Formats: sequence, structure tokens, C-alpha cells
Amino acid sequence: MPRQTRSAGVDVRQPGRAGLRARVIRILAWVVTAAILFLLFRRIPIKEVLAAARGAAPWEVPVTLTLVAALYVCDTFAIWKTFAWFVAPMPFVDVLLVRGATYLFAALNYNVGQGAIVYFVHKKTGAPVMRAVATVLLMMGINVLALLFLASIGLIAAPGVPPAVTMIVAVAYAGLAIYIVALVVRPRGLARRPIFDVVLAAGVGGHLRALVVRLPHIGALFAFQLALLWGFHVAVPVVAAMAALPIVFLAAALPISVQGLGTTQAAMIYFFAGYAPGDRAAQQATVMAASLVGQALALAFQALVGLICLRSRVGRTVGRGQFEEPMPAAATSRS
Repeated sequence: MPRQTRSAGVDVRQPGRAGLRARVIRILAWVVTAAILFLLFRRIPIKEVLAAARGAAPWEVPVTLTLVAALYVCDTFAIWKTFAWFVAPMPFVDVLLVRGATYLFAALNYNVGQGAIVYFVHKKTGAPVMRAVATVLLMMGINVLALLFLASIGLIAAPGVPPAVTMIVAVAYAGLAIYIVALVVRPRGLARRPIFDVVLAAGVGGHLRALVVRLPHIGALFAFQLALLWGFHVAVPVVAAMAALPIVFLAAALPISVQGLGTTQAAMIYFFAGYAPGDRAAQQATVMAASLVGQALALAFQALVGLICLRSRVGRTVGRGQFEEPMPAAATSRS
């Protein structure tokens, strides 16, 4: 029997070669994660990282967990409003529960987490699967757009940040220009594809609305990372963090490691080690500790919320969806 997997919220049968490719990609992500962590810990002794973790401010854990909870609520709010505008309205509590339930799926595979949201929206509202998938893609693009604007403000306020930030932001703006042209021109080849339906139909105005409701989530994400650094006595200025943190977030989102582990720590050390106290080794250990502690606390919170939400009526619906038969092709081809 062919193996079944999910791709961006739509189940597809993956016989033989495709299934093997998916497994290889997952294995490579673990290999990359292990390799990056191995290289980091070759330079940074574990004893120094543990010592830095013990030196964190006493308010670090409660403040970090509070901000992780704020991230959860703000992310849910943005999803709730965006789906209401572009797909169908749903109760906020339902979206809160489904977002919490997907934390467990996303911990194993980001696409499966997003696919669970799509599945729930389809079952709840009857909306076409591809329209829900397109809305998820729109939200992902809005995330990048918000980070780009945040980095731009930081560059203006703190021009002394590493040159890599300026280069990445410049490349991002070139891509944004192409994206805006596509929204205005609406190329026929793209307009015929259901997957681009929501993005093109939203236009500039729809993107701006989606951006506005995403800003609280980006703000909470920024506050989360800044509190981590400050709690570990890394005295990074706000404007410098505004310029560099979006690059860290994008590095964490790259699908080359598991949950951004390794890539996040490497980026954090590159941008922020210089603001930590002590010699170079101590600086790197401090930032490494801050990043690992923050990631561990976030994963622990998400796992707890995921388990609680999965026990709800909404969570059980999402959980069953991970094992159901694929939707008919006709259901996935409607716009």
C-alpha cells in the first residue's frame, strides 16, 4: 500500500520515491541540527553554558513563560482574523484550541502543524481546502513582511549593525518589489492556479489588513527574545535587536534543521555575543545559554498546551484528521 503523508494541509499519497525523499529530508534536518550543535559545543564548553544558565536573573523564567503565552494568544488572534476575512469566520475559542493542538504536530513537522489548521478549517466551515492552504501561505508571507519592516526600522535607528543584515534586507526588498508587481499585474499563469487565489485577490489592501493583525504577534516575539537576552545580562540595545532579530527569526524558520535548533543559536551568537559580559568564550556561552533556555521553555509550554487542547472537542477533531483518508481530488481542486 502507498504511504500517506500531508503536504501543506492536503493529504497526498507518496509511493516509493516521494516517500523516501520525505524521509531523507527529515533525516538530513536532524543531521544538520546535530552538526551545528556539535560545532557550537566544540567552541563553547558545556560547563560554561551551564554556568551562564545558572547566572540568569530570577525573573527570567516567569517573564519568559508569560511572553510565550502572549505569543500563543497573539498568533491565534492573527489566524482568527485572517481566516475570517479570506475564508470564513470561526469562534475565537475554537481557533485558540486548534492552534494549541497543532503545537504537538508542528513539533514533529511544521507542515503537518499547518496542515492540521487547514483540515480543521475545512471541516468546520466547509471551505475548499486549497483556499485554506492559500490563506496559510498568505500568513507565512505576512510574517516575512512584518520581519522585514522591523529590520528596516532597526537599520535606520542603528546603522552600526553587521553588514550581513543590510545585505539580507536589501535582497528581501528586491523580492518584495517583485511580489508587489505580481499583486498589481496578476499574471495570468498565476491567477489560474487556485493556490494563488487568496494572495492575488487580497491585493495590497488585504495584505495590509493581515499585516496589522500580525503585528502583536511579531511584537510579542521580539519582546520574548529581548527579555531572554536581558535576563542573561546581554545588554543589547533595542534598536540593534530590532535590526538583527528578524534575521534570527528567518534563520530559525529555514527548513534545514529541527525546530530551528542549532541555526537559531548560531545566529544569536553571531549577532549578540558582543553585547554579553566577559571574554569571547564567556560571551558566546551566555548567548548560547539564553537561546537554549528560551527554546526549552517555549517547547515545554507548547507541549503542555498541546496536550490540553488535544483533549478538547476541537483537538480531538484535529487529531482524528491526522489519520483519515486523503480528501478527494475534487475537494482539493476548488478555489
